[in-house]
Amino acid sequence: MSSGEGLPIESSRMQLFRTDFVEIVLHMPNHLLLTRWLRPVVSSEYGHGIEETSRLFLKYDLNKLLINNCRMGVLTIEDQGWLGRFSVEVISKSKLQRLAIISSFDILQQLTNEVLDGKVKEATPPFDTRYFLTEQDALEWLLMP
Repeated sequence: MSSGEGLPIESSRMQLFRTDFVEIVLHMPNHLLLTRWLRPVVSSEYGHGIEETSRLFLKYDLNKLLINNCRMGVLTIEDQGWLGRFSVEVISKSKLQRLAIISSFDILQQLTNEVLDGKVKEATPPFDTRYFLTEQDALEWLLMP
């Protein structure tokens, strides 16, 4: 993870899951899970990656989540609806406090993220969401006291 070099979490990270389209990394001392999409995905791949992210986030009882969507592409309307419903279910069971999202420069992806975030927040316990252009900036925010 070159974009996070020099941060204290580097020595404590553990890859929990990896395919050709998604990587999920745990930073246990910081109660942080990082999901990094590695290429554009189809619906079944997206669902699988989100389900694994959710399962691991709940399993390790974490409170910070970093989603790197830079390479993911734009979700279909169906995937957006599913993600909204699924996120409400998972976040309601979690201790999520901070969610950092790294968007691509694609304005459609950015708008989709913001609309989904608003809908999910209407139905879940409060948490803080911020958007970033780099993992480094997102990690710095997530690790602030």
